[in-house]
Amino acid sequence: MMYKIILIPFLFLFFVLRAQDPAAYHAVYTKTYLETSQKDFGKAIKVADSLYGISESPHFRTKSLMLSASLYQQAGEVEKAVTYAEKSAGIIEGTGNPAWEARVYGFLATQYRILKLFKKSKKYIDKALEAGLAIREEPARNSIQGLMYQEMAYYETEHRNYKKAIRYIEVAQSKFDRTKENLDFFTANNEQLTGLNYFYSGAYEKAMDHYRKALVLAEKSPENFLTGLIYNGMAAIYLKRGDLKNTAKYLEHAQKIADASNYPRLKIEVNITSKEYYSKLNNSKKSEEVQQKTDTLINRLAEKESIFIDNSYVNMEHKAEKAETESSSKNYFLLAGILLLTGSFFTFFRYRKRQVKNTERINRLLQEYESRQNAAERMPEPVIPETDMANPGSGENVVMPSETEQKLLTQLREFEESVLFTDRNMSLPFLAAHLGTNIKYLSHIINRYKKKDFNNYINELRINYIIRQLRENPEFRKYKIATLAEESGFSSANKFTTIFKKVTEVPPSVFIKHIHDISVCEVQEC
Repeated sequence: MMYKIILIPFLFLFFVLRAQDPAAYHAVYTKTYLETSQKDFGKAIKVADSLYGISESPHFRTKSLMLSASLYQQAGEVEKAVTYAEKSAGIIEGTGNPAWEARVYGFLATQYRILKLFKKSKKYIDKALEAGLAIREEPARNSIQGLMYQEMAYYETEHRNYKKAIRYIEVAQSKFDRTKENLDFFTANNEQLTGLNYFYSGAYEKAMDHYRKALVLAEKSPENFLTGLIYNGMAAIYLKRGDLKNTAKYLEHAQKIADASNYPRLKIEVNITSKEYYSKLNNSKKSEEVQQKTDTLINRLAEKESIFIDNSYVNMEHKAEKAETESSSKNYFLLAGILLLTGSFFTFFRYRKRQVKNTERINRLLQEYESRQNAAERMPEPVIPETDMANPGSGENVVMPSETEQKLLTQLREFEESVLFTDRNMSLPFLAAHLGTNIKYLSHIINRYKKKDFNNYINELRINYIIRQLRENPEFRKYKIATLAEESGFSSANKFTTIFKKVTEVPPSVFIKHIHDISVCEVQEC
């Protein structure tokens, strides 16, 4: 995407592209997105519309619509961006072009994340990953997977999970490194995003190193919004260091690009840095002027996003989520009331009997946990018989080479030893993409060798993770149930409690109290 090209007259656009020559089409697409849009947004939109008008196949029609969607996204026109992307999704679905299906879904995932509609965003991430698995060409498949991991990094950055965001960026880069297409652009974007996360973490030296790497790559291309973000990030670091001379230097570069750009989010970021800079100079007048411009831009974006949400079905989704939450809360309090009422009729004997049963159950659970840990340390890598190609007796009609089974089992063991399963976005398509396999194979392996479906498999890993933390880390025993739920990757405290009780047969509060009592007893030698 990042080549400097000469301006192509409209007649060339019309006559040459009638033949749908991919190279010529790509050149116009790239020129419009990276150069024309930064200088003349209206002209860029007209070129995108012209490309759609002369497109003769679903692939080119989708590509031209996504160009329009990307341009509107940069301009903060969220409703138009999503409308064009949804239209392109309708065109490309079922055409046997998984690469562009994945790109469209990935774009929609980003838009819904920006709108804070995370359930909707997650849905499109899963669809993009699933479509990406069907891409035969390895470079294209790696490119799509890299973009999805990058999208996950943006999500974690917004939620201030900077370490997790950086891990996702590293995975994304490992995917991009396996493909040469657009490598400079993707890498520059990753370096800029890594620098941003280190900046937010307060690691300014590391942040600057990554911004400099990003700038070297970005300078190979015409100045665009990414270059502006890099300059702004470097200016922000110099500002934190108190180096106002270099702050002014890089801020000037960023401001120049922002002023020429139609990208409001870039303008906002540069304005925020400018306001801090003028505050450091005690120039209250300029600081107030910049703040007013920033407020205006933010209000315009918020208004557009609000209109889009109000005019869509999302309000219904929010109402449904709210009703579900209220219903869960009512059910919880109702259940608590019934239990309290019923408990008042129990004798002290029954209460003690229940206590004894819980204690026995927890002790048995802890013994089983210890046994599993010891067995896991001694357990050799699983060996699959070479003749076991059709997997007879598994209950599924899946034909898989024994080498593939062996590899997947080894990868699953490594996965179980990591903490990736605590990610809220973990899903079957996500894990399949991470392991480089397809959903059918992965589901078969989990069903056959783990003796459970994917959801129960992940849930048990999460509960065992919390059990280990409660046993080995006293700090975890002070956490609220909601915090434990978040740490282990569950979407709510209610769901965590339900799954915990299903796995252990005791509520988490009872388990935590028992662990605490054991620790106190050991200290007091009781």
